[in-house]
Amino acid sequence: MKPQRRKEINAMALGMLGRVALSGLLDAMLLWGFARAGVIEPEITLLYGMAVVVINGIYYLMIRSGFNRRYKDPGLTFAQVVSALLLQTGFVILAPQVGYLFLINFFVIYGFGVLGLSTFWYVVSWLIGSLALVLAFSLAGSHLQFPVASNFSQLLVCLSFILTLGRCIYLTNMLSRMQRKITEKNQQLVQAMKRVQELATRDELTNIENRRSLMEILAVEQKRFQRGGTPFCIAILDLDGFKSVNDNFGHAAGDLVLKTFVEIVRNEMRLSDHFARYGGDEFVLVLTGTTVQEGVTALDRICAETEMYDWSRFGKDIILTASIGITDFRPGESIDEAFQRADMALYGAKAAGRNRVMISPDSFESSDGGTTIRAF
Repeated sequence: MKPQRRKEINAMALGMLGRVALSGLLDAMLLWGFARAGVIEPEITLLYGMAVVVINGIYYLMIRSGFNRRYKDPGLTFAQVVSALLLQTGFVILAPQVGYLFLINFFVIYGFGVLGLSTFWYVVSWLIGSLALVLAFSLAGSHLQFPVASNFSQLLVCLSFILTLGRCIYLTNMLSRMQRKITEKNQQLVQAMKRVQELATRDELTNIENRRSLMEILAVEQKRFQRGGTPFCIAILDLDGFKSVNDNFGHAAGDLVLKTFVEIVRNEMRLSDHFARYGGDEFVLVLTGTTVQEGVTALDRICAETEMYDWSRFGKDIILTASIGITDFRPGESIDEAFQRADMALYGAKAAGRNRVMISPDSFESSDGGTTIRAF
């Protein structure tokens, strides 16, 4: 465990222990008042105070020594709850004249337990508390009193209820704040996971799908094709002359060019299609539910829009066009085989003079032996 984490755990455990000790101190002060009023013997107050100091001192040493980190609950909540229940039960028996004070402390103790106990251990502690109450009422039930004989005693009784109510409210508020923090942390975690997912599947520069996401998309389309024969096409797009933009005008201008080209393609593609950056100035467009003939129409428009765009706004005399290779997915083949065929069509478009769409052989019949070229 990292030192910083250990410090946080100890600080949390010691903070809770401090609150328990303060609660015990408040009870000791009330008992001192009852002793002054003659309701109980002064020794009861002294004994209770010593018990609180000893019990909390033991837990303090356990936390400071690191012994508490052996357990899933470093605050030792279950042990503290049980020891507090036994302490209150013992003093119900020893001082039944003010037994109500120790009995109402059961509510505070279980309120404290909610902060750190699982449902199982909470039920176990409830059973222990129930047995303790049975024991207390069996031994001292007939001697239990409600000390209101004098005005001072009445004041102490009223004050004890006020303090108990305040402690319960404080614990409830603490639980509420913990729940809000957990909710905030969960929301932050969801946002972080969403961001990680975006980084894993989106291209940071152009905000379109990246190569990893593309492979997942193609795998989904392949399964859809195998199940129901839904056609789809793979088109590889490359910007002609892009390298000269980076060389002559810098990568900042090149980034703007890529973003602009992405917008050109987005304006021509359908919502059902998928567009990904494959690497550098090479992009892939997955045309879903589309034959090659239908896909070429949109790709023709992309070539035309790319050629007509005023690229000189990013650098003097910049002229860019797009070369595109397209193929349809065929029965019995792998994604790699279809992708390689689209890539070969792209090379064919480059070799034929660029600024055109070339269809891979056998995608559909054509007069020139299987290759159809759209040129401008």
